[in-house]
Amino acid sequence: MNVIIKAAEYVRVEGDQWEIQVSEEIDLPSSLTDHQVRVVVKACGLAAHDFEVLRSLHQSKSRIPLGHEISGVIKEVGPNANLFKAGDEVVGLLPLNWPHSGCAAECIVPEYCLAAKPSAISHVDAAGCVGGGVRAYTALHYAAHICGGETVLVCNGSSPEGTIAIQLAQLWNTRVMATASTHEEATYLESHRPPLTQVIEVGKYRRSLIDVCLEETGGLGVDCIIDCGRDSRDGLAAGGSRSNKSSSPSSPTHGGSGSQKTRLHDLFSCLAVGGRFVTSDRNFQLDPPHSDLLYMKGASVCFLNEHTWLLSSGQQGRFLHMLSDLVEKVHAKKVIPSIHHTVELDHVPDAMQQLSDCVVGKVVMRTND
Repeated sequence: MNVIIKAAEYVRVEGDQWEIQVSEEIDLPSSLTDHQVRVVVKACGLAAHDFEVLRSLHQSKSRIPLGHEISGVIKEVGPNANLFKAGDEVVGLLPLNWPHSGCAAECIVPEYCLAAKPSAISHVDAAGCVGGGVRAYTALHYAAHICGGETVLVCNGSSPEGTIAIQLAQLWNTRVMATASTHEEATYLESHRPPLTQVIEVGKYRRSLIDVCLEETGGLGVDCIIDCGRDSRDGLAAGGSRSNKSSSPSSPTHGGSGSQKTRLHDLFSCLAVGGRFVTSDRNFQLDPPHSDLLYMKGASVCFLNEHTWLLSSGQQGRFLHMLSDLVEKVHAKKVIPSIHHTVELDHVPDAMQQLSDCVVGKVVMRTND
């Protein structure tokens, strides 16, 4: 017999049309297997994932789970689960191909996707930082291999992952610059402590991005550029070429443009010799002039997808180390998540539609205690 819970999901309504719905009649298995645990979800971070990727991982299904960044309390553990016990507070990231929604009253989770959450960290803060934190950690440490003393440019620095990337990069003794597309974002970044080396409000500066970066680095260029923007709202985050397919029922479609290619050329021109460009755009493509430029600099391009950690059992140890280290830094207040606002589970469909309007901070679903 299954357990009936309330959860939010992507639901196919007609043909190839999908919408987000909240249902009170979602089935969860009543028994747990192997290393599974049952978690009472207290909070879940909302994010606009690439819907084409979700569909490819949930082929032929008419319902796709929503929400992967969770914080909650262990209610029950499976027969072989030994990392946690009932009553433990945990935080974690669900695999993209997992069959159960994290945006729900309860969720069944593999125990190796979770880390212990100190009671001093609220569930909202924990859920609000886990996705962006793992993303930033992956970009800086595993993709870019940054070292102390290097210069890092974070595109769309006011985003949830951008904010955490800035804090982690500063903890690792790098010089950090960030781009902003609005005055609100620039003001937020300028209030950051410790202060950034430079906040570049795109469109405001009379000088080009190249001039600003080269001036700040003594003409050498930046060692690493991190693309933290899924929506490319500042026009600088990735974009050599983009698919015309809609990425999500809650997200607009982005198309490639000459303006995007020009800005991409500016970003590559900002790179130092041996620099690294880390992008989250799965459709990213290089034009021949860009390839020539990167070749002459000996620079590299890395793809950023934090969910790959959970798609291979061989990476569980690294993922858990990264997750535990992130939680410790949040507990010690070395990393402070930026929360825009919280919503109830019933309001998740509306919140997902308005997600792109939240230019600063994370939107988190919190359940009623």
